[in-house]
Amino acid sequence: MRVSNLALGVFVTALVVRTLGQSGYGQWSTTLLILTMIGLVANFGTEGIATREASKDPVMAHEWIGAVMMVRIYILVPLIALAVAAIFVMHQSQQMLIAGLILVLTMPFSGFSALQLVFQLRVKNLVPMLVLTLRSVLWALAVLVIYLQGYGMIALAIALSATTAIGTIVQSWAAVKTADVVPRPSKARVAPLMRAAIPVGISGMLIIAYARIDQILVFGIVGSGPAGLYGSVYNVLDQAHFVPISILTTLAPVMAASWPADPLRLRRTARLTAELMAISSFGALAFAIVASTPLVQLVFGTAFLPAAPALPVLGAAFIFICFGYLNGNLMVVLGLQHRMLYVSLVALVVNVAGNLILLPAVGFMGAAWMTLATEVVVFACTLTMILMRLEIRRPRVGRIGRTAAAAVVLGVALEGMTQAGAPLGVLAAAACIAYPALLFGLRALELEDVRMVLRRGVPA
Repeated sequence: MRVSNLALGVFVTALVVRTLGQSGYGQWSTTLLILTMIGLVANFGTEGIATREASKDPVMAHEWIGAVMMVRIYILVPLIALAVAAIFVMHQSQQMLIAGLILVLTMPFSGFSALQLVFQLRVKNLVPMLVLTLRSVLWALAVLVIYLQGYGMIALAIALSATTAIGTIVQSWAAVKTADVVPRPSKARVAPLMRAAIPVGISGMLIIAYARIDQILVFGIVGSGPAGLYGSVYNVLDQAHFVPISILTTLAPVMAASWPADPLRLRRTARLTAELMAISSFGALAFAIVASTPLVQLVFGTAFLPAAPALPVLGAAFIFICFGYLNGNLMVVLGLQHRMLYVSLVALVVNVAGNLILLPAVGFMGAAWMTLATEVVVFACTLTMILMRLEIRRPRVGRIGRTAAAAVVLGVALEGMTQAGAPLGVLAAAACIAYPALLFGLRALELEDVRMVLRRGVPA
């Protein structure tokens, strides 16, 4: 279902890009980015802490979820005020201003979105995926109508706000029906939640800053046109985040419940997660390196072809983003969340300094390269801390290395097909067939792994 939503999301992004053009899409994507960065502050690390504590004490899960809801209620008003101020400061047109203010209306729904923890703690993914699909379909239909009717940014903002509200209401209703004890805003666990979440929240804000500030810097330094080019391909990277999120939705509670009682189980689950991240991201990079130009032309149109060189660079960054999701989760589980403050601060400094140097010289490609460099820095720092905490001197390459070999062979084969004149559709079909075959052939993936996934409910 996530893959289907990804395909639908890319289609919708193409329509939005064609509706707004380079400059308009630069304004739209920057507005969404600003509100996303501010909105994510509402989490402030509380969901990760609540998942960890509720996994250890399922009887009190409703109190931990209620505490998350209460924290979001506390900070709602200042966040809305901050969002409105940011929209007024950054807007470059009346449409951008009005659209931004309309999108601010969705922020009060963040408190109810905490109810999705009910499904994550029970490892029940069907309802969240159905809600995600509902939102995606409604959003796609709305964008299609807006595109055909020739409406603009304000209409898109109204449609996005409405679909977000509908999705949140449906998921909240389903969570209430599923929970044994209905979570409600509660102060009972707010104090311990915030004590543990503050370092996670601050580091999370820094992570959001270093991961997304490049789009704002491109907008401010190079202009809305280049920001539209960069934002178009970066949106593909954004859509791809479903991969690590989907994997961790299932495996994060298992890792949280394993530490410190069963460190061997934690290691097994973490290694399985890393292998799944590698399988998902290595093949994507191989395809992006070979097919970036025809892919960008198909999705966004000829006007956005200058953005194609950024796609392979962001594809390489996606590998480290996937492993970064795993490392970030392990840092919380292992009680190392306070150290993420230092890592995130270093990453922010590296990202901003690099962008300030590269953007005037090479344009938005500088932002793409700094995204990759920053993710490498974060991955190296967090991996070192995790290995020291788990007392592992040198992790085995094992199936991750064989996955890398499969991706290299895939890339070489696709490049040969490209030189022979194969179109994008043939390349995509060949990748879908060849990559799984290579994974099985090189024993990076085995039939028992597939059987384990299909046997629902088998313990890790």
